[in-house]
Amino acid sequence: MAADRAAYAGRQARLLCSLISGEDFPAGFAADKAAAASLSLRRKRGRAVRLAWPALAHALGEDFEPRFDIFARAVAAPPVGGALADGLAFARGLPAGSLSERARVELLLARARLAPRHGDGHRRRRGVFLAGLVLQEPRRLLAVARLPLVGVREVVVGLPSGRSGVRGEPHH
Repeated sequence: MAADRAAYAGRQARLLCSLISGEDFPAGFAADKAAAASLSLRRKRGRAVRLAWPALAHALGEDFEPRFDIFARAVAAPPVGGALADGLAFARGLPAGSLSERARVELLLARARLAPRHGDGHRRRRGVFLAGLVLQEPRRLLAVARLPLVGVREVVVGLPSGRSGVRGEPHH
């Protein structure tokens, strides 16, 4: 009986891996129907991330869907954190230059709520988190803190433009 359960669990795990990657479906599955189901699942996952990460989706534009599909084929959906954690893993794998300022803000706010989990994935953040991001036009500092019993708080502080003067010389 235990051997049957283990074999069944193994078959389920292989099927799940096939649905994630969109290939290597077990014998007996109609490859075209299984591939369509796989694509449908990845698109549904992508729509959830697009809703949770609107600035990231906007920054990537038409590239969002194909880039997310490549990511979703290689990385299983996270067991904790839903679309927020899924988008965080996706965003962290993108080149830094491809993120708009608003997308970097989304990334910082997600990091305040989720922490990397040993191995892979994320967990709900506990304890203190403090990080900042310099924003442009107008130049300002966004400070984000996560405090126990308080939650996530944001503070924006104006910064000097830094356009006048050279390397700390006084402005005239």
